[in-house]
Amino acid sequence: MLTPVAFWIVFGVILMVIEILTPTFFIFWFGLGSLAAAVVAYFHENTLLELLTFIIVSAILVLSTRKLAKRLSGEQIRSINVDDIVGKEALVIERVDNKAGTAGVVKVNGDMWRATSFDDNVTFEKGAIVRIEGVEGAHVVIKPIEKQRNVESGEAEKPSPDSQGVNENKEKDEKNGNTDNN
Repeated sequence: MLTPVAFWIVFGVILMVIEILTPTFFIFWFGLGSLAAAVVAYFHENTLLELLTFIIVSAILVLSTRKLAKRLSGEQIRSINVDDIVGKEALVIERVDNKAGTAGVVKVNGDMWRATSFDDNVTFEKGAIVRIEGVEGAHVVIKPIEKQRNVESGEAEKPSPDSQGVNENKEKDEKNGNTDNN
């Protein structure tokens, strides 16, 4: 039968060996917590104190080294401020059609976002370039990009809906008897 000190040392070594076999860099901290519990067991044979030491030391190590562990394991730590993407251009990856009830997907700054149209009557086809109008929960609201002023003539160019992959759903409105051309 193992003494409490031997148990915690063997348990800690087993956890560290498991860590070597997995790419998580997470189990290692529990191995160190186990070795700390072995030190407590050497001086005080109190199972409750040993268990508390194991839990507290492991928790502190896990929480305090999370970013370091991710960096060492090769996972990229990314955080995004949603306000940074508002006003940016995005590429439509999947068709956006609010009336059909399907949120599409756009790619902005290398990230994929669920997207809805600013207007239920406007759809965006795959490949369209759009502007992020806002962020609502876990999806973005998109609008077509307005073309810049023509510097030579001084007149604003009106974007053609088809050139931006935008369809005004006129066919649907005409079928429904709605002929208002707003």
